[in-house]
Amino acid sequence: MEIEPINFEGYLVIRFEDGVVVKSRHTINGHHVFGPDSDFTTMAITGMNFLSKELDLSTVNIDSNVEQAVMQASGYLIDSESPYSILTSTSEASLTITKGDNFDVSIQGEESDPELVKNLNNAWETEMESVSQGAFVSEHSYFLGVDNRIGLLSQKVGEGYVWPPRESIKSTEGDTRISKSGIIESWTKLSAGGAPSEFSIRAPLLGSISTVFLRLKEGPCGVFLVADDEKTELKIGEEVNLVVRKIYAQEGLTRYGLKAIIP
Repeated sequence: MEIEPINFEGYLVIRFEDGVVVKSRHTINGHHVFGPDSDFTTMAITGMNFLSKELDLSTVNIDSNVEQAVMQASGYLIDSESPYSILTSTSEASLTITKGDNFDVSIQGEESDPELVKNLNNAWETEMESVSQGAFVSEHSYFLGVDNRIGLLSQKVGEGYVWPPRESIKSTEGDTRISKSGIIESWTKLSAGGAPSEFSIRAPLLGSISTVFLRLKEGPCGVFLVADDEKTELKIGEEVNLVVRKIYAQEGLTRYGLKAIIP
């Protein structure tokens, strides 16, 4: 039986009694495949975000296909005793978050170009083995700042917020997670040939890479990439949401971060 899904954070979501099914919206011959910057970790975060809108859900049990540090930076603690578990599919870009048995359902997606999907997957594998030729970020530095980048952990100072946090500023009110949405104040599109080295393999396949300068709802500003499968024309003054996606891979480690999508 085919059920009409909800499009949430760029994925297809089906709510059922014991949890949710999350699938990529991209398919090849009806088989769900990952988008250009997605994987099980980014899908798992979306599923937890969806469930958390109606449940007091902060812990989850995960399998080996989901990155623990990225889940925790998104506000979800990993606990093998949690009533909810994330079960990833062995055959397609799909997962279930459930407190019961695994659940699956047929969902119609958007047909993708098989050659493009193959080339992008190969590009990620090549990128994973590459060495930085640009602004190198060590594994230690990446994990040190992952809560700030993915969780938007900020400092509340008076009536305002400082993001990312600064050691020189002492906030008496502690760290606060600010909203993952904002207004586009400026945007730019980099041609494939002008992309930084971290994106030089995938950029020609994607055609270009877009970035937005956002003013977040609580006031701080930041520059964010646009999700690789978002083809919507960007407009100054438009509201966008921030979601977790893969940024780039390097020296055996995938770097995750926030990217902009049109609600």
